[in-house]
Amino acid sequence: MSPRPSCPWPPPGRLRRRAPRCHGNRAVPAGNHPRAGRGVGRGGRDRVRLSRRPGPGPRCAAPPARRRTSLPGAGPGGRRGPGRPGGGRRRLTAEEARQAAAARERRFTVSMEVVQAWAPAVGFTFLPHAGGYLGSKITKREIPVWYESLQKPSWCPPNWVFAPVWGTLYTSMGYGSYLVWKELGGFNEKSVVPLGLYAGQLALNWAWTPIFFGAHKMGWGLVTLLLTTGMATGTTASWYNINKTAAYLMVPYLAWLTMASALNYRVWKDNRNKKQSE
Repeated sequence: MSPRPSCPWPPPGRLRRRAPRCHGNRAVPAGNHPRAGRGVGRGGRDRVRLSRRPGPGPRCAAPPARRRTSLPGAGPGGRRGPGRPGGGRRRLTAEEARQAAAARERRFTVSMEVVQAWAPAVGFTFLPHAGGYLGSKITKREIPVWYESLQKPSWCPPNWVFAPVWGTLYTSMGYGSYLVWKELGGFNEKSVVPLGLYAGQLALNWAWTPIFFGAHKMGWGLVTLLLTTGMATGTTASWYNINKTAAYLMVPYLAWLTMASALNYRVWKDNRNKKQSE
């Protein structure tokens, strides 16, 4: 029997030549590695273990640079941006920087002018509400106890009416004072009389609540209301020659003061025999 011819392993054409692998800074071909061919695994697959020692061969080439796809209208590097015909950003020149700063300053100046124009209107309009707010703390405490115990006429308005009515009247007279202040050009010699009368009647108005509700002085409260009505009438007359709209805004206030004075008189007359400190 003739001996069986030896079968070479691996068979010719079965072993693929692998691409060079990088080891350190040098490429080592898989077939030329010192340990190539060792350790045949299961299934006929050969595994090549690379040594940690650098082998001979050319240096590893750097990976190819990834090219950025350029977009239509994009500048260098594929980025869009204003300033250049291609779309890339550019630095502003000194003249353009000065123009941009001037534009920002103009916008800031316009906004400040708007704030300055509205600030006096808001201040004059809400100024009367300051005394009304402080007086409301006294009325909330005295109305449920002391005021309810007083004898009042049948035409006396309900208690819930007073707060919205006084709020509306304070707003109207406050805005009227702003119109007069604006018409006269601010605080000057011409505004002493019209705004002085307005300030005097407003102070008397604020003083009525602590006198009537706080101290329970119905008689002095009536005197305060009469003085307030007189000064409010003088204020309206002085405003009429300056700004008719401001004078008309004081008419509802005068009507309410007249009603309040009559009510104060009736309450004082019907309850003057009661203890004043009650």
